[in-house]
Amino acid sequence: MPVASTNRREFLQGVSGLTLIIGSSGLITACSPEQAQEIAETRSTEITPNIWVTLASNDSITIQFPATEMGQGTSTSLPLILADELDADWNKVIVETVDFHDEAYGNPFFQNMLYTAGSLTIQAYFEPMRRAGAQARRLLMQSAAETWGVPITEVETEPSIVTHPASGRRLSYGEIVANAEFPETLPEIEDSELKAYGEHRYLGHDIPRRDMLTKSNGSAQFGIDAQVPGMVYASVLRAPVEDEEPIEFDGSAALAIDGVTDIVPLPWGVAVVANTYEASKWGKEALSVTWSQTSRFREANLESDLEAYVDQVENLSQTGTAWRETGDMSAAMKDAVEVVEATYRTDPAYHAQMEPMNATASVTEDGKAAEIWVSTQTQSLSILGAAEFLETTPDKITLHPMFIGGGYGRRTLRRQKYVEDALLVSKAIQKPVKVIWTREDDLKDGTFRNTAAQCLRAGFDEEGHLVAWHHRVAAPKVLEYMNPPRWEASGGRDVIVMLGSESSRYDIPNFLAEHILTERHSRVCAWRGVATSYTKFAAESFVDELAVARGMDPLQFRMGLCHNNPRAMNVLKTVAEMADWSRPREGTALGLALAGYSSTFAAGIAEISVDDVNGAITVHNYWLAADAGYLISPKNSEAQLEGNVIFGISNALKERINIIAGEVQQSNYFDYPVMRMNEIPNVEVRAISTNNPPTGMGEIGLASTGAAIANGVFALTKARVRHLPLTPERVLAVIRG
Repeated sequence: MPVASTNRREFLQGVSGLTLIIGSSGLITACSPEQAQEIAETRSTEITPNIWVTLASNDSITIQFPATEMGQGTSTSLPLILADELDADWNKVIVETVDFHDEAYGNPFFQNMLYTAGSLTIQAYFEPMRRAGAQARRLLMQSAAETWGVPITEVETEPSIVTHPASGRRLSYGEIVANAEFPETLPEIEDSELKAYGEHRYLGHDIPRRDMLTKSNGSAQFGIDAQVPGMVYASVLRAPVEDEEPIEFDGSAALAIDGVTDIVPLPWGVAVVANTYEASKWGKEALSVTWSQTSRFREANLESDLEAYVDQVENLSQTGTAWRETGDMSAAMKDAVEVVEATYRTDPAYHAQMEPMNATASVTEDGKAAEIWVSTQTQSLSILGAAEFLETTPDKITLHPMFIGGGYGRRTLRRQKYVEDALLVSKAIQKPVKVIWTREDDLKDGTFRNTAAQCLRAGFDEEGHLVAWHHRVAAPKVLEYMNPPRWEASGGRDVIVMLGSESSRYDIPNFLAEHILTERHSRVCAWRGVATSYTKFAAESFVDELAVARGMDPLQFRMGLCHNNPRAMNVLKTVAEMADWSRPREGTALGLALAGYSSTFAAGIAEISVDDVNGAITVHNYWLAADAGYLISPKNSEAQLEGNVIFGISNALKERINIIAGEVQQSNYFDYPVMRMNEIPNVEVRAISTNNPPTGMGEIGLASTGAAIANGVFALTKARVRHLPLTPERVLAVIRG
């Protein structure tokens, strides 16, 4: 039955002695016999029909938000899903972010962790939120009907009000909560009771985002804004190469700086503590440290490492872990009358999020409990990682999740080093400590999109049909570094490395995508689009090469490959119309790429030119059509696509990390350039709403960019650039042969 509660968090967390009831809808409720009796006697002014929503007699409605707001708008769109099915007055809705680890709120795509990544938030919570809202609405209607002594079929709702049209009677949701008797059994929700696509009050319309006002007026609190009474600052000089440590250090010059109070040695570096951030930074720069030089990562060199990956991926005798396999690849290739092959290379990439990594921590005297203030993509792993680091239990960690100034996968690791910096220093000095990494710290000690080499092979039969596709990806195990428990549960299948190589948008009877495991030579992490930024670059560049080999137009060739996939066909036709594909150009050319991400479909076209003297590519226009199912917020979806396209173009043209002798060579935006406003092309997007469950919009835009630009370069120059990013030097080298 609904639970009356004066302490919502206590109810949601406390399960000792409670009866958990899981209905066929998947919703969970809990109460004890004592609570049930108390509810019956006291008629509390607040009820919690399920874990997602609390209704109060003052007409307020509190909805739990289990994800992270990173600028994608989910702190509005996710609660809207529940509010729409509840038929709530949106102006009376309060959104609370879940700030404790509880698998009941977890994302099933991430082992039921509170984890925001991969454009999987809407997909994961769409159905549970719908059912939670519908369940609460049904409960209110049932209670009102019993109060009025009428059948429930005679009552209806409008925003936050239950009505009985036949008699004209009306009760607000708050009045029902305050006065009505509630049934002991919660109503089950059938699919037929959920609103049909297109019949929603809020969904499919452009409701202003809840996070925009505070972000616009400067009152939004990001991790870097955290202020705690008695707080001091720490800057950490970390080892220049992974797995090394300070052997000895001299902190006298640092201690001589006004405001510096402490020097704290760490296993991976030296921390300087001060009363101001500036003093801690100056103190860090004044340190003299001798580092160990025993790490195997000192042998890491990007150029030679990448060529070693190429050797492995082209060696067909070295088999890998199958990511997707259909048909009989060996027989199909053996019988093919024509086989086309190509190898592609991709450099590491930095997340380049605007807010550098930071964390504030306050550790108790015994070192077994802590409060942390941090911008995180995963409440669960921030808590579990901190508990693991302090050798304590998760309930001893209090998390204050903050707004995020850019994530893109950077804030998803199980062991968050910036949090550990703050925990260790706070434990040592017994004060709250804020640690802020500079941009240079963030780059030098960054976790990057992995290096990859990819070999693609395709076989054609006598009639010219594409009958075999072999996609080999040589890359290290990223998931193992990011999150060891998740890697152990994966069965050796690394989604961070292989996503996008499945090419499921095309109808190819014999298919194999496999992961060739290589040695890791840098810190690695998920990057926006997960692996699609490089797997789709290779796959869609290769599709273009196949079209050339068959003497076909790239658009018609792709449409022939996905004739059994109407959604893919539709985005191809739509983007071709947007770009006027068949119109001749003067001095520019068009490149096309079809991309899939999860269950989202998109196609992009880039209009480019190339400087004959220096090889620089200019993208003049970029068109993108995307089908992510039923659109929750159309304009917000288009904004996500636009930003993602710009992110992808920037990476495709400019962004690369270089590593020599284990050390990252880049240090700030002057040598890791990202697109400036004056370089951004005209971007036109079209988000197509279809009667399919909603899928992600936050990653699909960039998946097509690298290949579309590279294919445009070939269309204009007949030179095929197979190394991402498409730097002027690489373009010029290929053009000149």
